[in-house]
Amino acid sequence: MIQYKESALCPRHRQRIAENFSRAAKTYDSAATLQRIVARKAMLGLPSALELERVLDLGSGTGRQTMELQQRYPAAQVVGMDMAMGMLQHAQRELSEPAFSWCAGDIEALPFTSDCFDLVFSSLAIQWCESLTSVLQEVQRTLKPGGYFVFSSLASGSLMELAQAWRKVDGYSHINHYETLDVQTQQVAASGFESGSLKQQAEVLHYPDVNVLLKELRALGVNTVTEGARQGLMTRRRLLAFRDAYETLRVPAGLPLTYQVVYGVLRKPR
Repeated sequence: MIQYKESALCPRHRQRIAENFSRAAKTYDSAATLQRIVARKAMLGLPSALELERVLDLGSGTGRQTMELQQRYPAAQVVGMDMAMGMLQHAQRELSEPAFSWCAGDIEALPFTSDCFDLVFSSLAIQWCESLTSVLQEVQRTLKPGGYFVFSSLASGSLMELAQAWRKVDGYSHINHYETLDVQTQQVAASGFESGSLKQQAEVLHYPDVNVLLKELRALGVNTVTEGARQGLMTRRRLLAFRDAYETLRVPAGLPLTYQVVYGVLRKPR
């Protein structure tokens, strides 16, 4: 049985992120093209052993990857954890089988006791956290000795077209800060995990126009900008200026939006 521990409340900006994702729960899967691509590639790093007892899906969202983890490890107790209550409620409605457990929590203060899981999986969730170091410490604490952390996240250079277009409008990037792969590699090296795989790969999506691009970002709930970055009111004048700036980046396939994705496979020492 998984034991839970007291966990601190999410800081205010993470609560705002959670609220945005909660509102996007019903539209998320229909817009999650990148998320499906990245999750599928991240899962290539999952261990082949089938005798795992407990598996944790961090940032489980609507539960799609939680379901795939259960199918991959049918004998395991699989827990989906997310800080967005709307996402958890959606997942519970869609996946009500007793094989699944659901939990609300903060990735940087996991509500589980130590040495609890054989595997922790997370796809495109930990980039919302303030500190990768804190994430690694918490994941390592909750993993059993020899357990695996398989994840995907984002690195510097993500959403560069969005940032470039906005800078032409008002001088601000309007996107969140992402650490470089080198910095993330250093944090992993200092974390105490056994050296594993950490690589970066660009994923580029293309859109027919700016309206479709922004609509998808809103449907995904990823339109939250963290502290220190400017959003501002989206007036018609600013939107038209943004559209014109983005149009200068058009390629034959459409308007590009690049994500620099980090894929990692780490193991806790035995």
